[in-house]
Amino acid sequence: MELNITAIKKEARQFIDTDRKWLTMGLACLPITLITTALEGGSQVAQRFSDNEGGFQFSISFGGGFISWLLIPFMVAIAGYFLNHLRGANPHWKSLYHEGIDRYGKYIVVGIITDLIIALWTLLLIIPGIIKSYEYYFVNYIIHDNPNLDHKQARDLSKRMTNGFKSDLFILDLSFFFWYLLVAVTFGIASVYVAPYTNCTKAMCYENLKHNALVNGLARPEEFGIYPVPQENFDNNSPFVNDNNTVEYSEPVVEETNFDNDINE
Repeated sequence: MELNITAIKKEARQFIDTDRKWLTMGLACLPITLITTALEGGSQVAQRFSDNEGGFQFSISFGGGFISWLLIPFMVAIAGYFLNHLRGANPHWKSLYHEGIDRYGKYIVVGIITDLIIALWTLLLIIPGIIKSYEYYFVNYIIHDNPNLDHKQARDLSKRMTNGFKSDLFILDLSFFFWYLLVAVTFGIASVYVAPYTNCTKAMCYENLKHNALVNGLARPEEFGIYPVPQENFDNNSPFVNDNNTVEYSEPVVEETNFDNDINE
């Protein structure tokens, strides 16, 4: 399988431009995007103007990093929010924040451990750190689809999915450089369009590589939270029964939490 980045980006643009979906999705993510943009900008300002104030610079950097860690559950929820849009669930914007709150403990543990592992590899050598970051590129999407996985299982699954595709994902991120620059110079306002564009593109890449992993036996459906539907639950019109009347699999099953009630508000 070849990951056609150009085609996926084009499809993502078409998706968010339909009925101006980008506006709804962008406004839903705007508070988090503005916070992360402010943290990055504050860190850069501190480095620029506090060369002789090492303690102050460290405090700013540490504080920004700490707040970024606190936002990890909402970054996972953002990944799930765009996946749900692509899957036709039409989630309400409140579902993003409900998910982040309801699964806060689970998501923050997985996110912090993953970030620490990448950071440790980066401290040893930069290149291995970059490689690790792309091995774990889809951890957020995986843990959204199946929050029953622990941090090791989520990283292992992401590693299998990205094997042979890390360079494609690196090129994908490079291709967004000027879009990210636009967000920075507009103090985060441009993220109303850029966030839906980049996040939908990455979510589409996840769906493509998930399909590739399942088709090629690199992963089991249950690892993605996809479970077989009992035969007695099928009727003649069930979308999960194939031509041979055998059991197929349902879409990812999400744990029952408060945010599920907002999906189709």
